[in-house]
Amino acid sequence: MLDKLKHSSFYYFIACLSIVIGLTYQDFHKVPLTGGIIVLGLIWLGTFKYKLKLKELSKNHFALVFIAFYLIHLGSLLYSNNTSIAYKDLELKVTLLLLPLFMLSTILFSQHKKLLLLRVFAICMVAMASYDLYHSFLEYTIDKNTQAFFYKNLPHLLLGKPHYASWYYAFSLFICLREILILKKNRILWSLGFSILLISLILLSSRAYLFAFLLISSISTIVWISKKGLSKLSILKAVGALAILVGVIFAIPNTRNRITDTFVELNNLIDTTDHRQTNPRAYIWKYSMEIIAEKPIFGYGVGDAKYELGKSLKNCDALFWNGEKNIPLNNKSLNFHNQFLQTWAEVGILGFLLLLFLIIRPFYLKNQHPIFLIFLGLTFIGFLTESMFERQAGVLMFAFMYPLLSSLKEDVY
Repeated sequence: MLDKLKHSSFYYFIACLSIVIGLTYQDFHKVPLTGGIIVLGLIWLGTFKYKLKLKELSKNHFALVFIAFYLIHLGSLLYSNNTSIAYKDLELKVTLLLLPLFMLSTILFSQHKKLLLLRVFAICMVAMASYDLYHSFLEYTIDKNTQAFFYKNLPHLLLGKPHYASWYYAFSLFICLREILILKKNRILWSLGFSILLISLILLSSRAYLFAFLLISSISTIVWISKKGLSKLSILKAVGALAILVGVIFAIPNTRNRITDTFVELNNLIDTTDHRQTNPRAYIWKYSMEIIAEKPIFGYGVGDAKYELGKSLKNCDALFWNGEKNIPLNNKSLNFHNQFLQTWAEVGILGFLLLLFLIIRPFYLKNQHPIFLIFLGLTFIGFLTESMFERQAGVLMFAFMYPLLSSLKEDVY
C-alpha cells in the first residue's frame, strides 16, 4: 500500500511540474500544460477510493466553493441567449472545476515538494523575463525604439498580456524573497533572479501590480518586523529599499507617464470637464454597475453579459486617449475590466459572493501560509482592474495555485 501511495505521489508531482512549466509558454505549446492536467486527472481516477476522496472534498470548504462557482456558470446556460459564446466561456473556465477537484480531494505529495514547485515556478518566471528582455533588446537594436522594452511590447511569451505577466512576476518576486530572507540558500542566484523580475515588473508598467507589489511588500515588512522584532538598522534598510524602488519607478519615463496618467484618471472621477481619459475603466465600471442593478440576482448569463455591457456603452459619449488622440469609447469592444463585476454580471450575486469568499476567507483562518496570503493579496488587486478569467493565463494560474497554496501551513517555514 505504501509503495502504491509513493508511486501515485510521484506521478502527481510530475503532472503538477508539467503544469508549472507549461504556464511559461502556454501561448505557444499546449502539451505540457494540457498534458499535465490530463495526467493529473487520470491518476486521480486510477487511484480509485472515491468515497474517501468525496469525504475529503466535503470537508474542504474551498473545494466546494470552486465546484459551486463553476456549476452556477454552467447553470447560466439556461438563460444565456448567445450559447456559442457561453460554451466557449465554460470550456475556458473548466479548470476552475477540475483542478480544485483533483488537488483538494486527496493528498498529492509532501509540503516540501509543494514548496519545490513554487521554486520551479519562480525559476521559470525568471527565464521568461530574461527571454522577454533579450528579445526586446534584439528589437531595439533594429529600430532603436525604447518602446520595445515597455508595457505590451515587453511580453514575448505571454504575448500582449502585460497584466498577466505582471501577476506572475509579482508573485515570483515574493517566492524569491522567501529564498533570500528566510531560507538563505543560494542568495546570489536568487537575488539575481529577483533583480530580473523586478526590472521586468517595472518595465511592464502594470499600475495595479506595481501598486500591489509596493503595498504588499510594505504590509509584509510590517508583519515581519512585528513578529521578528528586527533592529532599527534592518527597519531602515527595508524602508530604504522601498524608497529606492519608488524612485526607480518614477525615474523611468514611460513608467512615470503611466503613473501620472493614473492621477489624471482619478481627477476625471471628480472633475468631468477634463476629457483626457487615458483609461476607460471609470466609465466601464459605471455602466457595469448600472446593468448589474437591472439583474442583480442571476445576472445575464456567461454568454450575454459582455454583449449587454457593449450595448450599454453605446450610450457613452466619453473619449478615450489612446496615446495619440481622443477616440470615442463606444467604438471599442470591452469587457468589465473587473473580475468581481464581470462575475456578478454573468451569474449574479451568488457568483460574486463565492469569488469574494475564495479571496477573503483565508485571511480569517489560522495557520495560513504567508505565501498563500500574498498570492491572494496580489490576486485581489489584480481582479479589481482586470477580468482575469477572460484569458487562459488567468484561469489556469488561479485554478492551479489556489489549491496548491491553500494546503500549505505556516509552520512549514
